[in-house]
Amino acid sequence: MMQTTPKPTRDGAAVYSPFVLSLYDIWVLAICNSFVWCCATTNIQLPFFKKFMGTRHLDIGLGTGYYPANAEIPEKTQMTLMDLNPNSLKYTKERLGRPDTRTIQADVLQPLPLTGVYDSVSIFFLVHCLPGPVENKMALFTNLKPYLAENGKIYGTTVLGKDVSHNWFGWILMFLYNWQGIFSNWDDGEKEIREALCRDYMNVETRVVGRVLMFVASQPRLL
Repeated sequence: MMQTTPKPTRDGAAVYSPFVLSLYDIWVLAICNSFVWCCATTNIQLPFFKKFMGTRHLDIGLGTGYYPANAEIPEKTQMTLMDLNPNSLKYTKERLGRPDTRTIQADVLQPLPLTGVYDSVSIFFLVHCLPGPVENKMALFTNLKPYLAENGKIYGTTVLGKDVSHNWFGWILMFLYNWQGIFSNWDDGEKEIREALCRDYMNVETRVVGRVLMFVASQPRLL
């Protein structure tokens, strides 16, 4: 089940057509998060999203933009959205209804077209969609280091494939999604992701809720 050759990042992003986005909140955020991955959207993940938001915020891997749209973001917050899929970028910006929101279409595993620094960077349900192995997808956190403010935080969630007990529904989706290239997370465990984060950041916190890893990292190691 191990991934040995990285697939293109676009494989995990291509699924988000306008039709899929119209079903995303019901299928992923309501059904899967509650009954498959067992890390509820409104009670666990949304409060986590809101907790670390800073004045200059970058949200990566948008889906439908549910989290920023429901985070009660202050008007003074400078919002930047980044995704490889133009449908997600368009859908999220329209959902936010903030004309000043900046959008960036980019592959997060490549050098990032960013300027300035951010007080907070959220990465919700993206890592499990990036092409494996784990070492390949961890380039995301390395690439973000120069753009994190001195007291900034990178935080997010991802579905684990290793060292967690999926229910029967979860195993079916794991096999299906990994086979289709939507997921690439058979070898993603808390230990592997935590160790990778600790190589790039001095302060790292992780915890597993259901089958989901929740992580926060700060103080980048720039050398």
